[in-house]
Amino acid sequence: MIVIKFLGIIIFSIIKELMLRKRPVENGFTLSRWTIQVKLIGITSLILLFFISGIIILTTYFFKNDSEVRIKENSLKVAQLIGHKVRSDFNSIVEKSMILANAMAFEKITEEKKEELQKLFFRNDKNFVYLGVFKEQGRYLKSIRNTYNLDYILENRLEESDLERLVYLHANVLQKAFNGEVVLHNVSQGFPFPIIAISVPYLDMEGEKSILISLLRVEKILNVFDSSSHIKAFMVNSSGIAITHPDANLVLSSSNLSDTPLVERFLNNKAGNGQMRYKDKRTGEYYLGSYAKVAFADAGVMTYIPENIALEEVYNIQKRNLYILAIALCSAILIVLYFAKSITGPVLSLVDASRSIEKGVFKLDIKPQTRDEIGLLTNSFLTMGLGLEEREKVKSILGSMIDPVVVKEAMKDLATLKRGNEKIITAFFSDVASFSTISEKLTSAELASLLNEYLSAMTIILKEHEGVLDKYIGDAIVGIFNAPVEIESHSLKAARASVRMMEKLKELRTYWSSKNLYCREAQLMDIRIGLNTGTAKVGFMGTDALASYTMMGDTVNLAARLEAAAKDYGVNILISEAMQRKVDEVMHCRHLDLVRVKGKNEPVKVYELIGEKANLESSLIESVQLYEEGIRYYLMRNWKVAIQKFSESEKVKGKTDKAVKLLLERCEEYTKNPPPEDWDGVFTRTHK
Repeated sequence: MIVIKFLGIIIFSIIKELMLRKRPVENGFTLSRWTIQVKLIGITSLILLFFISGIIILTTYFFKNDSEVRIKENSLKVAQLIGHKVRSDFNSIVEKSMILANAMAFEKITEEKKEELQKLFFRNDKNFVYLGVFKEQGRYLKSIRNTYNLDYILENRLEESDLERLVYLHANVLQKAFNGEVVLHNVSQGFPFPIIAISVPYLDMEGEKSILISLLRVEKILNVFDSSSHIKAFMVNSSGIAITHPDANLVLSSSNLSDTPLVERFLNNKAGNGQMRYKDKRTGEYYLGSYAKVAFADAGVMTYIPENIALEEVYNIQKRNLYILAIALCSAILIVLYFAKSITGPVLSLVDASRSIEKGVFKLDIKPQTRDEIGLLTNSFLTMGLGLEEREKVKSILGSMIDPVVVKEAMKDLATLKRGNEKIITAFFSDVASFSTISEKLTSAELASLLNEYLSAMTIILKEHEGVLDKYIGDAIVGIFNAPVEIESHSLKAARASVRMMEKLKELRTYWSSKNLYCREAQLMDIRIGLNTGTAKVGFMGTDALASYTMMGDTVNLAARLEAAAKDYGVNILISEAMQRKVDEVMHCRHLDLVRVKGKNEPVKVYELIGEKANLESSLIESVQLYEEGIRYYLMRNWKVAIQKFSESEKVKGKTDKAVKLLLERCEEYTKNPPPEDWDGVFTRTHK
């Protein structure tokens, strides 16, 4: 084991050292830690392991099976020999018992002679404890005559009644001899010494049916089970009760061993002999066991040996083979490692060169070291570095002009982006309110600084929510969600981005005011956002020489109109009905109006996007509910109730609401000059 551990440490150290030369690389790609050297070592090791371990496994398997068969056969022979000896001993016991019983019943022998005969019998065979003849009396036994080993009784401080009590306690088993059976039973339970009983059919001198019961010390047959080998033996009767066992407590307690796999097989198998490998339920260890039926009272002799002891030599051979395998494996690794350096040296140089390229260093300080395929690969690396340097320059220029997501997708498949396609997108338009007034109050440098600070903050939020920048138009921002890359819940992400932009603008205004930056108008800057979701044409639009990635279609036009219409209602974020349906579960929206924007014939329901439902105050929610009730009464031409609801909405809101003012003016106008009967509630905007 020490040799294997030492060799294992060497192998592990070599492989670890080789693997540490590989490190994860950026750009989402992870280099394998399995270097060429490790792979060569691994392949060689696998081949050696496969063949040598295969040989070890096969030889161990066959040797183990052969050893197991031989051990089982030897164990069975031991069980059979013990069985023959035990049967002979038991037959001798029965024969001696019959002789003494007949002598006790012989009327011509005087009582004195009988007593001398009994003493001589017990003196010659001290293992006999008791002998009695019984007749059947209902379910009980009736003693006809009996005799005791008085020396044994005195030596162990017993009474004659103690032995009789043993007989009567186990009468239900012993009286089976009346049916012609020979009974072997352990009657030790509750008795201070191991005692076995033999009950056999008996015909006395008068020819009457009775049984002869002998009580014997277990030592009578124990010498047969003594063995200097590792094979242990024990004996059970036909019910599985221990007659002898290496564990004396099992005999003394008359334990039933029928739950032991070996005894269970013996009791259930009609064959006289058998072998098996089994697992001990108490210790969890495996054993090789055999059993042989004794041609006496259907008893059985069991022999067993722990598997680890029985197959100890098999495992020793296996260990020696593993030592050989480890030595061969280490030798192969060292040889392969020596020859692999001629390959891995140039390869590692190329690895370092590739890392330099990833860091943006395209002028490589390497030279071909060989004139084989590795040298050719090195030369190609040098050429590739020069080409990548030019490509990186182009990518850098494009990255400052076009959204990086678009650049990345264009690098993958420019042809597809040029062809364009129709996709369901969310269009984003934002604009600064009264920007011309702000620009008049600032110098060119201040205006540029303000725009850069504002546009940077808003664009970062747009990108954080997976939006793509289409273009800047002065202070306006145009964005696309869900193109060119598919994103989940793009409408909700666009809505959250818009709400976050309003929060960020508030932070910027606070910062500008605290630092007294720019002008008062800039410190009060407000923006308007228009959102719409639907199908649009997306792709590179323009000429072959000059084109930009953008979006076109009614969905886009409506988003632009909504951004402009937000000014009429005095809201920051105006969205379409299609957008509202996508975000309604998470975002709180207010139904503002039903309008017909310029350039479209179909009326559009417009909504104010207020914020996430979980973050709104109850007063604001109540205000929205009152306003929407006012809209319902407005469309029902109930101007009076509509005016009441609108007024209550503004009051609950706690500040001036331009949308309320706009609808109140319409209601008052319609009160004086009612619209025609076919009026559908749509308000037509005549300007963008």
